[in-house]
Amino acid sequence: MKPRTAKETAMISVAAVLAVALVTIPFELTLINSPEGSRGSFWLGAIGVLALGMVLGFRYLSIRKRAQIELTGGEQYRGLAEEYRRLADIAITAQEHTDLKLGDLSAQLDYLREQNESLQKILKEVE
Repeated sequence: MKPRTAKETAMISVAAVLAVALVTIPFELTLINSPEGSRGSFWLGAIGVLALGMVLGFRYLSIRKRAQIELTGGEQYRGLAEEYRRLADIAITAQEHTDLKLGDLSAQLDYLREQNESLQKILKEVE
């Protein structure tokens, strides 16, 4: 899990301060006895906390989506790496088969050379 940045920490701190302010405003306003002004500040604070909550929720959803995309990219990378390994194994197997075939051909050529040399010896003896 990634640590929070300074900006995210500041936003969470502001949200906490606003939440505490919303809880304490009614107690403070009871002492001042100004109910008309308290309603406006209460709703202003409530809208502020709601807006901040929406911003933090949007940030959370975007970070979660980015993490899912990175995870999917990692799975695709693993799939491609596995395909590369499979193709490399096929190439190595094909090269080994080619080497075996070349060894067989080399042995056959040596056999033909020996036969040709023996045939030439026989021809020279006949002449």
